[in-house]
Amino acid sequence: MLTAIHIKDFAIIQQLSLELQSGMTIITGETGAGKSIVIDALDIALGDKADPQWIRHGAERCEINIEFDVTHIPQAKTWLIEHDLDDGDICILRRLISQGSRTKNYINGSAVNLTQLRELGQLLVHIHGQHQHQALIKLSEQRDLLDTYAELGDLLQEVKITFNAYKKVQKQIQEITESYQHGQANKALFEYQINELETLGLEEDELDSLHVEHRQLANAEQLIQTCQQALNFISEAPDYNAISFLSAATNAIDDCKALDYRLNNTAELVNNAIINLQEAESELSDYLSQVELNPERLQTVELRLSHIHELARKHKISPENILDYYQNLLDKHEQLTNADLHLQQLHQEKDQLWNDYLSLAEDLSEQRKEKAEILSQYISDSMEHLGMQGGLFAIDITRIEPSASGIDKIEFYVTANPGQPLQALSKVASGGELSRISLAIQVITAKTEETPTLVFDEVDVGIGGQTAAIVGQLLRQLGEHAQVLCITHLPQVASQGHHHLKIAKYTEDNITHSNVRFLNHEERIAEVARMLGGIKITEQTMAHAKEMLST
Repeated sequence: MLTAIHIKDFAIIQQLSLELQSGMTIITGETGAGKSIVIDALDIALGDKADPQWIRHGAERCEINIEFDVTHIPQAKTWLIEHDLDDGDICILRRLISQGSRTKNYINGSAVNLTQLRELGQLLVHIHGQHQHQALIKLSEQRDLLDTYAELGDLLQEVKITFNAYKKVQKQIQEITESYQHGQANKALFEYQINELETLGLEEDELDSLHVEHRQLANAEQLIQTCQQALNFISEAPDYNAISFLSAATNAIDDCKALDYRLNNTAELVNNAIINLQEAESELSDYLSQVELNPERLQTVELRLSHIHELARKHKISPENILDYYQNLLDKHEQLTNADLHLQQLHQEKDQLWNDYLSLAEDLSEQRKEKAEILSQYISDSMEHLGMQGGLFAIDITRIEPSASGIDKIEFYVTANPGQPLQALSKVASGGELSRISLAIQVITAKTEETPTLVFDEVDVGIGGQTAAIVGQLLRQLGEHAQVLCITHLPQVASQGHHHLKIAKYTEDNITHSNVRFLNHEERIAEVARMLGGIKITEQTMAHAKEMLST
């Protein structure tokens, strides 16, 4: 249930806080007072398009906060938990609109995207607009209304999931078949290429090892000469070498350190240098014993590298990618080899999905037909009450090509006058008749909605008199088991509310403001009287208003 609305700097509203209650809340006001502003703000908070033009003149941004008690809204609680946005029994939706088309959306203090805001909003509030009858002309809207009334949401979802799964498998079969037909022509080529690469027998990391070995073999003579020269400098030169010079230096420092202890560290450093050189001498000697001139091995390595590079050029790949290319060829060959089995499995899956879909779609169709008869009778009865005596409403269900919505074309038919043939709802000429029929449909189908808050924005346009009184009674009945917000210009409807909000517009310092407040009983009498009597309100008008509120 919607428990509170807080609005700041929105349109002509500077600051507004409303605490709402269950039941039917009426919203009235004089023409031009901005009765729909609160509903517009509510709609935007639920994810409707946010235009910076809504920002009050002179303000930097506007802010809308709406609070819900979700204790008895399991579908909303589940959604919040699944999206890690649950915060107990209270849910707060917040929307900030700034200049430059920048908006920020929050659910329970966490930033969310617009899609998430709309998803949750649809579980919390359903707004029936004054132009709802125009949307009702669409066949998709008629189908949705029947499914909502019949409470077929879960079954319809199963139908959609199964149909989409069927179409997905069907697409897979098509793609694999096309690939298979094209691939069969390449199968012999794949086998030849695989055989060629297997003959090459390139192993993991072999190419890197060959490059390293080739570099060593090709430069073996230079390596031997240079390393031998280095070894001479370290220890083998008869007249001078590094170790003999450092040994002489050690002897000289040893003679002096007895005279000055500060040379102890220097002596240690020179000794360490001799040790390091001796280790280097040993490693160089070992290295020289291993390096050899081997032109035969060099030729073998070069031939191997040449073969590898030649095959890579042939396949238009780099030598480094040969093994990946080989694995890719194996995968393609395996896919072609297994394609028949895979296609057979997919065809079996497709057939099973199609049978499942038809079973679900037939069940959906039967339930639609059953509920369509009941709904048709209810709406026909309501048409009688709404001033269309002898009028009839019927729902025609015919079979069409299967889709995600089932196998039914659903169309509403109506006649407002006795003796006249039924016509498609889209053919109804009178806007007033269409409005009344639409209202009857909305009120009846709303009784089965899971959405806990229903908003009716001047859906009573085009009616009056006794018909308006009946509409008010219907909406009040709806308010007994759901929260209803209703904007109306009809006193017959306004008098039926459990609570009454009045919106008024005033000017202060040449700036237009809007004021919204709940009316007490005496104020409600005056407001209903204003709606009855216009500019001049008489005692009779006040008495009539009081009588309307007491019945």
